[in-house]
Amino acid sequence: MPRPVWRRTGTRSLHSLAPLMLLAAIASLTLTGCPDEGVVCTSGLTVCGDTCVDLGGDTANCGACGNACGAGQVCQEGACGCRPGTESCGGACVSTASDVAHCGACGNACASGQVCESGTCREGCSAGTTRCGDSCLDLSADPLNCGACGNVCPDVQSCHAGRCAYDVVTACYTNGQLVGIQAETDALGPRRQFGAGVQSLAAWDGFVLAADATNSKLLQAAGGELGTVVEEDSLGSVSASPNEMLVDPPYVYVVDSVNNTLQVLKREGAAQGGGLGLRTVTQIHLGPSTSPQAVAKWGSTLYIPLFGTAGSDFASGNAVARVDVSNPEQPRKLDTISLMGIDRKSFDGGTVLPLPYSATATDAGVYVALTNLNPYNDYRPNGPGMLARIDPADGGVSAIDLGAEACLNAGYVEGVGDQLVVACLGEARLDGSNGNRADAVRATGLVLVKDDVPVASYALSPGCEPGTSGCRVAVAGRFAVAGNAVYLGDTNAGRVFVVEVRDGQLVERRGYSTPQARGPALEACPVDPRRPVSNAIDLTALP
Repeated sequence: MPRPVWRRTGTRSLHSLAPLMLLAAIASLTLTGCPDEGVVCTSGLTVCGDTCVDLGGDTANCGACGNACGAGQVCQEGACGCRPGTESCGGACVSTASDVAHCGACGNACASGQVCESGTCREGCSAGTTRCGDSCLDLSADPLNCGACGNVCPDVQSCHAGRCAYDVVTACYTNGQLVGIQAETDALGPRRQFGAGVQSLAAWDGFVLAADATNSKLLQAAGGELGTVVEEDSLGSVSASPNEMLVDPPYVYVVDSVNNTLQVLKREGAAQGGGLGLRTVTQIHLGPSTSPQAVAKWGSTLYIPLFGTAGSDFASGNAVARVDVSNPEQPRKLDTISLMGIDRKSFDGGTVLPLPYSATATDAGVYVALTNLNPYNDYRPNGPGMLARIDPADGGVSAIDLGAEACLNAGYVEGVGDQLVVACLGEARLDGSNGNRADAVRATGLVLVKDDVPVASYALSPGCEPGTSGCRVAVAGRFAVAGNAVYLGDTNAGRVFVVEVRDGQLVERRGYSTPQARGPALEACPVDPRRPVSNAIDLTALP
């Protein structure tokens, strides 16, 4: 029996499109900030005076311009309240882990001369903590005393090695914003306008690196100051498409899928604005029409998936380039490993190409996510989402079938502990009458792989009935990992779903698939009524 296929309602299918084409399709929709002649804010931001602010998360303008939250409070969803990790005791927001008057519980005061440490009254501070008043604290991790006594981290930031920063950062491509998330609580910080078209993210030493395709710049922001550029470095051509970055101190590798290049930047000390102090040391061309999509490192070799281009009939793609970086300032392309020899399990015996889009390196080898599409039929999946496993010792390639029912168009892969998580972009349908927004999708979500075998899957649900008024379907994209939690971006409606990897299962924490979820998906990148798509294009976790 032939497999059912999705039919087009207007033009062509969205995430059966090559991901690069999806980006190009929405690039023209991006707003670039506030023009000089009157302030115009992108979705989710409101004009207060002459500034665009997020009334849902700005403590100085919470719910309304000028409505400032009180001491110790943060703004969440437009209402002031106690910051995560504190609670209201007698009308004040306190940490019962360290407050001597409320040690372990509201009203539980320690005896005279005692201190409060980890919710317990003690006679003195234990080793590794610092006394701040009558509290014993770890200044490297306490958001109320981060790096120094009394230094309170703003809004929902955490304390990372004595510096305030968000745990996870999302880039909103369509809205031109960055938004921070606190892990564990999944609380959203305020949205900040940043760059003009951030396409990929990375994190290094407390800074967020944001590759801006519109301006062809590698922008840096402190992990707690997402609206402020502290350093910018050129990405070369004005038509750059920096699809992914790899931080490998003291170097950063950037692959450009339009200019077919690998750029190498090196950290050379703090810059004048306080950034990392990067400079480009070299750039190599990976070959015409190769369209490199990602980069992973195993030993002293980079593995770079080559998607290929339609103009060259994908003859230079469907492979993985290996680049020797034993001397990163003189990288040398070794060879390419073809992916065409694996059984791609065509649904109908017709054309299906690997079209690799992501890669990650583990002790077991290098794993490459294969979209497995038919580029000659609107880039529709014509085989299950797959992984290719490359043995670095001999370059041998084997395939892992992720299962067509759970996964079509495998687009991103990353390790979580000793397992792999794969994001499946699925096969979605574009509504051409509504600005090419996806109105239906199948086989999109996550797959968990253990010892090269799929062991669990998670289906992305929009929390509404597709096709009904106001329902925006969810389409999986890239994700970031914080602890055992996967923060998964939605490229159609701008949300972030949170899924835990637990006991060999994928357990939804924020989403719509299970009643046990902690709450709905995070509205990270709001939908602009002037724009049909809101793309949470990339996420990064700060260590």
